[in-house]
Amino acid sequence: MNGTHWFLAKRIAWTMFAAYLILSGAFFVFAYTPDPNKALVSFGAANPDDPENMSEDSQQAVEAYEEARNYDEPVLQRYGRWMVSYATLDWGTSRTTGQPVTDALAKRIPVTLVYLVPAVVLSTLLGVGVGLVSAMNPNGVVDRVSAALSYVGLGVPGFVLGELLLLVSIMEFSWYRAYYDTRFGLWTGDNLASLALPSLVVALNLLAAQARYARAESREYLPAEFVKTLRASGADARTIGRHVLRNAALPLMTVFFAELLTVLFLTVYVIEVVFRIPGVGDLAYQAIQRRDVATILATTLLPAFVALSGNLLQDFAYTLLDPRVGDDT
Repeated sequence: MNGTHWFLAKRIAWTMFAAYLILSGAFFVFAYTPDPNKALVSFGAANPDDPENMSEDSQQAVEAYEEARNYDEPVLQRYGRWMVSYATLDWGTSRTTGQPVTDALAKRIPVTLVYLVPAVVLSTLLGVGVGLVSAMNPNGVVDRVSAALSYVGLGVPGFVLGELLLLVSIMEFSWYRAYYDTRFGLWTGDNLASLALPSLVVALNLLAAQARYARAESREYLPAEFVKTLRASGADARTIGRHVLRNAALPLMTVFFAELLTVLFLTVYVIEVVFRIPGVGDLAYQAIQRRDVATILATTLLPAFVALSGNLLQDFAYTLLDPRVGDDT
């Protein structure tokens, strides 16, 4: 096994171990935190017309609730069942939708991806391009404009930008349907069009940071010897930019992935509430309002698993971009 294979094997093992730690941590937090639904069950079972048996009825309802969820079993036994259930995608039933949590997520994930993926692709391409041009032409028009817009983009929260664009679209473009209509499917024209605005908001938020990172990283390589050699040989700006970008790709990938995690853990939830998008973030918001523990847990763990998977894919990409990765291990 060469260095690269050993590096990837270690990263896969670490990803699996990290997933195990996340699941274990979630279980013990869940196991030792009072279940808020017990109070709702107790309140719902109480019969005000029979005050003498009210307490007994409530107690029986709570006991039945605990027995149905195996709360009366030892913690380690529940822990084993928990790990098996999550490994087999049996994540319980959502009180928010009345269906299995995995089915609820399966319906919501495509909606989130439809506006999120184009935003990530657009912001990455524009961010790298603008950052590279700015670095190669310091104090130029592109550099100054991108710097000003980056400050604005980084300073304005996503929900504020979303509300502003939403207000403008409603007041100035009456023909544009700004909200997703749940009566129709995802792939209908109006619903796809309604996702264009939130996709733009996410792209602008990402673009502001990515352009700055790309500019800073590219500037570090411009004084390098290989750039001086290219210029001495008469290479044009496009050729120089391509070589600079090739060297800056690895550190930029790490930074861009970190920005993407911020979108997954924060921006998606805010954007979907603002634009009323029935995606994963909206499902989590509704679950919190309804104290739907199973769904809250699933929508919290899902981004963590996506982050672990993305980090592993990033390691694979490292080995493709630079086969020397892992040679020193």
